[in-house]
Order: sequence, then structure tokens, then C-alpha cells
Amino acid sequence: MSPLLVRSMWGLGDSIYARPFIAAASMVRDVWLETPWPELYADLPLRFVKGDRPLRTQTLNAARQPPGLWRQPPAGAQEIRLAYGNAELARGSVVQGIESKLPLPAGVKPVWTLPELGASPIDTRGSPLAIIRPVTRRAEWDNRARNCLPGYVDEIAGDLKGRGFSVLVLADLKVGEEWLENGRIPPSNAALTNGELSMRQMLAAVRDAAVVVGPVGWIVPAGLALGTRTFCVLGGQGGHNAPEKLTDPRMDCSRLGFAMPKEFCRCTDMQHSCPKAIPDLMSQWSDWRRNARFRFPRSSAHSQAGRSPGGQSSVSATTRQKARATTMPTTGNMSNMPPPALGTG
Repeated sequence: MSPLLVRSMWGLGDSIYARPFIAAASMVRDVWLETPWPELYADLPLRFVKGDRPLRTQTLNAARQPPGLWRQPPAGAQEIRLAYGNAELARGSVVQGIESKLPLPAGVKPVWTLPELGASPIDTRGSPLAIIRPVTRRAEWDNRARNCLPGYVDEIAGDLKGRGFSVLVLADLKVGEEWLENGRIPPSNAALTNGELSMRQMLAAVRDAAVVVGPVGWIVPAGLALGTRTFCVLGGQGGHNAPEKLTDPRMDCSRLGFAMPKEFCRCTDMQHSCPKAIPDLMSQWSDWRRNARFRFPRSSAHSQAGRSPGGQSSVSATTRQKARATTMPTTGNMSNMPPPALGTG
């Protein structure tokens, strides 16, 4: 049987969704994988092919890999391009769209996991870690309709921070290319918004977090694969981003929750002005916490336990593993990391 060249999707979340099916294909074929995220497949018997697409964070991650990692695919390889669009999502989910493209052995039972990621670079000195993905827009893929209203993520981040969590905002912003939709960093103890963490470090932090909150994006499949409680605030474009489009019946979704707009728009238009109001946001947040058995720390800001006189959390978060030397110290307060963006309340 000829080698199989799989040109994977370049989204981080899509690459996590695809992992069990690429693993299954590698059991019966010699798989050559084009991906900017080879770390996601480090434990699989694959050979990696370097692609060239005008996508910023993906290109940066590919450039971080050792040059010897990349191979030239063999002549005569069968080529498959993973993708899904309106037709696939009209019939089913993101997962089903990916699965349908690959030649798989009979009886495949996908399990979403990730390889060993190493130690997290984030140390909260004992307080539970909450990771917040802020609502951003990207020039290269400007899906305004999908985004939730940014204030909803801010509100939940403030609730977590006020109740004693160490709240860390993660993003990779760049002027003119990716920006915060409302121009504000959510309430937090620290914000790493310039891509300070590598992909592996970021996912290790997600693995060790008590909860992850944000809009639709890679946090959904990452949380599922890592078993981390994840609360996703929906916006619009539900024809592509409703819960049943982002999950699969074979997944364990017991730790995943969604905040649903009152009039959830199920369009497929990235630029549609979808109604996004969630008047009962905090009620949905509370219901999910109860169903997911997610509890606040015993000491919280609401009881003033564990608080410093100035109102800030007395728990500072530090790094315990060397990250990128140019952007993060190996020790010290996260408030000393660039950018120094701390929430105030």
C-alpha cells in the first residue's frame, strides 16, 4: 500500500480534533503529515512535512521546530487534504467532517488525548489556576459572528478572580493582525498576551488548570483531550459553532459547558450581526459549575480570606520551568513578566 500524505488543517483546535483519526490511519498506513503542530503527534509513528501557508502563529510554531524534523514526502504518495466546510457541517459535526476524509481501519473507536507535555511553567503557589482566553479578532480569519460579547468573558474572569483563583489570560496578540475585540484585558492576576508560552507550555498549563473559560476556539478540544473543566461562551454562527457541531457523542463532555445566547443564531456567515445577548449568563455559569462538580476555593474574596490589604489576591503566580528566555524569567512574580497586565479588582 502506498504511503499516505495527509495535509492537515492548520488550526490548533482542528489538529486536536484530528489526532485520533490520524493515529488510527498510522496503524495501517505509512503516514506523512503536513502540520505546523508536530508536538501534538509526538508519540505517533509519523513523519512530518513542512507546509507553507500565510497563517501567523502556525508559521511561528513551525519555525521553532528543529530543521531535521521535516521530511520530503515520497513520490507517489496518496494525498489527502483534511478540511470541512458548509456541506460537511450541514450534515454533521467538525469531528465527522474530519473523520470522513481519512482511510481508517474498521471499528475505530477514537479517544481524544494528547502526548506528554512536560511540566507547566505556571506555579500559583497553591491557589487554583483559571485560564482565560480573551475574545480576539484576527485579520487572517476575521470571524466576527462566532465571537461572544467580550464582556461576558470579562464577567466570569472577574468572578473567578474575586473568589480566590489565580487568573491568567493567554493570547498571542500583534498590532494589526490579532487584537482584543473590546481592547481590554479581562480581570486577571497576570496576562501573557504576546505568545510568551510555547504551544506545549500553554497546553501543559491548560492541563493543570482548575478551569478554562473563553469563546469558541481551541480551548474546547484541548479541554476535552486534557480532561480540564472548560466553559465556552457562545456568540453566533451556530451553523458551524453550536455545541453539537463542536463535540461528538463518543467524547466525554462531562466537564465541558456552554453559555448559550437567548436567541442563538444558527447562521453560517462569518460577518453576520448575530444576536448574542445572554441575560442569564451567571445563572448558566452557576448551573454548569454545579453539574460539573466545580467548586470555588474555601477561601475566597467574598469572605475576604486570603486577601491582601490592598484588595489583590495574596497568591502570586510564578514560573517554575524555564520558558522562552527572552520573555519569561525562570522565577519571580508573574506580574514581572512582560506584558505587566494585572487586573485590579
